[in-house]
Amino acid sequence: MQLAIGDVVRDRGDMALATVAGMATNSEGNLVALQLSGGGVRLTAPYDLEVVARHSRPPSAAHTVVSVLTLVVALAAAVIGWRSAQELGAGWPLALLTGLGCCTAVKLTYDSGRRLTGPRRFRV
Repeated sequence: MQLAIGDVVRDRGDMALATVAGMATNSEGNLVALQLSGGGVRLTAPYDLEVVARHSRPPSAAHTVVSVLTLVVALAAAVIGWRSAQELGAGWPLALLTGLGCCTAVKLTYDSGRRLTGPRRFRV
């Protein structure tokens, strides 16, 4: 299981909701530190947890601008790929696949960068 600080989890033992506060290790293995709603902290084995919600920050204005620019660049790459394939004499199915591939390449680059800079998850 991969968890990030701030994820909401449910302890299967007593069905209590808590947020992940960190990770601790001892001689028996890894334990997850949970912050309960009353302010207390509890250490729990990871196999007793069930993920309820993932922590995510709201998108900033800069993130929104980058998303829109990526979409525009992806559409432009698709049109350029489509037109280039048609000019080389390809039929419409191959031209369509070329445009789709160009668009996918741009989106894949954006998604990879976003995954690398996203919240860190640790395996427990």
